[in-house]
Amino acid sequence: MLTRAQSLKLQLYTFCFIFTLASLSAGAKTKVEPTLKEAQAVQRKQKKTHDSDGGSRSQKTTIFKPSTEEIQAIIAAGTEGGKAGALQYQKGEGIRLLMTGHSWVAPARKSLPQIAEGAGFDDHRQRAHIGGGGTGAANAIWLKEFGKWDGKPPRSILVPAIATGEWDVLTWGGYHKDKLEYFTQWIDLGLKHNPDMTFCKQDGWPRYDSKFKTMKSDEILKSMKTSYSANRTTGQKEFFAAMEKKYPGKVRIIPAGAAVVDLIGRYYAGKVPDLDCVNEESKGGKKGVYRDGGHLSRVSGAEWLVGYVYYGMLYKKSPQLIEGFTPKNVPSRLDKTMREVAWKAIIESPYSRIRDEDGDGVAD
Repeated sequence: MLTRAQSLKLQLYTFCFIFTLASLSAGAKTKVEPTLKEAQAVQRKQKKTHDSDGGSRSQKTTIFKPSTEEIQAIIAAGTEGGKAGALQYQKGEGIRLLMTGHSWVAPARKSLPQIAEGAGFDDHRQRAHIGGGGTGAANAIWLKEFGKWDGKPPRSILVPAIATGEWDVLTWGGYHKDKLEYFTQWIDLGLKHNPDMTFCKQDGWPRYDSKFKTMKSDEILKSMKTSYSANRTTGQKEFFAAMEKKYPGKVRIIPAGAAVVDLIGRYYAGKVPDLDCVNEESKGGKKGVYRDGGHLSRVSGAEWLVGYVYYGMLYKKSPQLIEGFTPKNVPSRLDKTMREVAWKAIIESPYSRIRDEDGDGVAD
């Protein structure tokens, strides 16, 4: 039998235990069911982690140097071609292009074949290995090709094609915290099988920052120009110099970012009447340059701008010279402006290796 004092003490302990459980249960429910404001705050925080070259997923830093035997095994595994298309094509007038990249490269991947065909290059060829965000970075695609990505089996799409020696150009989409090794591993493999192969890295463009909602158009444009210029005079300059030293004349930078900033500047100057905003997501309009503050708009047709930049870089001709071709659902005035913007970005870039001093629309 418990004494009266012991009984009261036991009742007190029991009450405290039940109260603690109830508190923990209430706390758990609060965490499971966040308020709308809390959910929106998390969403905004996640959005801010996106880098200036496409995507929000982190960059994998693993360096994998395959042995000769491992490379041969991957080449053998990919000889069937599959959904990516043929492994090789005979040399013709068109460019034979291998592509890596993320969602900011996707506009060129989708539009370039149509642009090239419209320009008369019926034998333009492409084979691509693309991923979203960091999974589409140069090193990520390399790791995927060799089965070194999150324990998944090899996706040997590009390496077997490179081994044929029948491709002209390999492109990448730049990504946050890229290292030179991420690109040199591709270049070394490419030049081993085709000494004439060349390489291009697409740069990025500034995002439409949330702070722009309270800023004037001239302030927004100045901020974007400053951001892009800073990247060009540091990261791009260092990358280009290092590549030029190691692979003279082999590597160029596709100035997609310069073209996007120029198009935005022309919109603010009232020179692009077919657009009614810069960013569709900010509810300022329905036909903008951006659809979500980063990716280019599909509705307005702004996505085609990157395809025109790729065309000019690879074929070394202004897209302004293409006759009898207009992208579906893209106003002719906007199409004309984008072609002009693309060529201007190319010939003014210090890293494109293209100049047009006589203004005939063909690289000198």
